[in-house]
Amino acid sequence: MSDHARKLLPRSALLSALIGGLLIAAPAEAVTPFFSTKKEEPAKPVRKKTMGPASHLPLALQATRKNLLAGKRVTYRQLQALADAGDGVGAFKLAERIQKQADPKLATHALHYFSLAAYDGRSYAVRHMLNILANDQLELSPSHLASAEAALRAQAKKGNAVAVDGLIELYSLGRPFGEKRDELETLLASGAGRKNGDTAFRMAVMLLSQPSRTPEQTEQATRYLDIARDKGSVGMKAAATNLLAQLTQPATGTNAEVQQ
Repeated sequence: MSDHARKLLPRSALLSALIGGLLIAAPAEAVTPFFSTKKEEPAKPVRKKTMGPASHLPLALQATRKNLLAGKRVTYRQLQALADAGDGVGAFKLAERIQKQADPKLATHALHYFSLAAYDGRSYAVRHMLNILANDQLELSPSHLASAEAALRAQAKKGNAVAVDGLIELYSLGRPFGEKRDELETLLASGAGRKNGDTAFRMAVMLLSQPSRTPEQTEQATRYLDIARDKGSVGMKAAATNLLAQLTQPATGTNAEVQQ
């Protein structure tokens, strides 16, 4: 080894020692893992706001309704505002208050609010409506009558047998909604009422008893008898079958009166 190489050796060793010391002393850079190792808490379920039957009402009317259901005092004006907003509970309670005044002139207003209650799904209002409608001594507003008929028909479509029977009875009487044969026949044929067959037979006999009935009335009586035969009780089915046979057989001394 030359003298020059010997002189360079300490420097090279010194440089190597310095570099090695720096590598050892330098802190390693923190490496962020690709996936976080921190445990994440499961997200809490979000509570959905419930939409109650009174959620569409203004807050003041919601408070009135709440007080009403709680049995707290509610003024007549507050109750009327709730009823006029279309709330069935408020409408029914207001109609009851009106009836308690026992004033026949106010019966039409009681009918109006019972109708609103029935529209809002309060099926128990139907009986109260029918009680008012059955009293031909009361003066009822035409607009209130129209609303009542619509409410009864809506309840009948939902399968309310009381509404069906009530409409059949009122239509068969021809008051207070007038004579509506087509509507009556449709209701009788639906079979939703409890006395459809009996009523159909009664209507058929009424038509056949007309001294100067038209061919159209005879045809309608035949349809009523068909309903009575299909929907009536055992005795009513037999009676309807017998009358239908008399209508279709050639006229003789026994069935000539029926066929006239």
